[in-house]
Amino acid sequence: MQFGLIVPSSVAPGERPDVAMGETAELVRLAREAGFRSLWAGQGWLVNQWHPTLLLARMAAEAPGLTMGALLLLSMHHPVELAEQASTLDALCGGKLTLGLSLGWRPFQFQAFGVPKGERLSRFLEALEVLKLLWTRRRVTFLGTHFHLEDVPGALPPVQQPHPPLLIGANNDPGVKRAAHLADGWLVSTRSIFSTVKRHAQLYWAALKEQGRQGQIVAWREAYCAPDHSTARDTIRPYVEGLYRDRAALGHSQELPTADRIDVPFEEVLAGRFILGSPQECIEEVHRYQELGIQELVLRMHWPGMPRRESLRSLELLGSRVLPAFR
Repeated sequence: MQFGLIVPSSVAPGERPDVAMGETAELVRLAREAGFRSLWAGQGWLVNQWHPTLLLARMAAEAPGLTMGALLLLSMHHPVELAEQASTLDALCGGKLTLGLSLGWRPFQFQAFGVPKGERLSRFLEALEVLKLLWTRRRVTFLGTHFHLEDVPGALPPVQQPHPPLLIGANNDPGVKRAAHLADGWLVSTRSIFSTVKRHAQLYWAALKEQGRQGQIVAWREAYCAPDHSTARDTIRPYVEGLYRDRAALGHSQELPTADRIDVPFEEVLAGRFILGSPQECIEEVHRYQELGIQELVLRMHWPGMPRRESLRSLELLGSRVLPAFR
């Protein structure tokens, strides 16, 4: 089992962005020392977050040798711009970039980009095809519904050939099958509870077998390690409650299976989503994901408004007591 860290990307009200960036860099340096394999940042247009590829470019300098993973809302990107942005980031991190690609779902973001939400799947599929062409062809012609490229030069080539690994983020059956058919792996959302992840993992491996393809599962999970369970739960409660309350208000549950709804009491938010508690409890929880064939867990250990010193304490304990059990 490998471990990654979701790099804090939200700036809390009243927080100085430059100070927050410096504290985030400290967290990243500690993650590298603790044995984490990757750093990930997700895209959240117009929700008070740093841009993921710019953030990772900055953090690559703090953590040489680590994989940089960017989760992007592909339906809102033009593939030409994204292809060269990704190639640049791949060079900055020494050919260790992974891209996670998702549809997006928040209506106000689609509205801001002038993209009809009803077109998100068709735009996603076209953009994915164009990205691959731009990275692998000297000249590209693509005449689609949304993107028109007629005999244009290919994009700046990435370090990794033919292109960085592409994972599709999905939390429903069609999306998981799409990941098996079109990408190099499936990226699990933090919103899915364990029972959903287990069912979807079985679906993913079966779809790969049917296609005769190889793949991987990388799972984003919430995590906090403390000397005991109650300390871990009480430390994160105000920040996790705030984040999930805001997400629920934005309609996150509308895009989820009924079992994964997040407009629920705090204890239900924790159930099946969090690797939480003492080092031994965290080890036992990680084993459950390992049994599903998941190769990497990417952990969110910081929530908006949480003092970064609390995240540092958890990360240090995880690095000294949990990660060594999986080496």
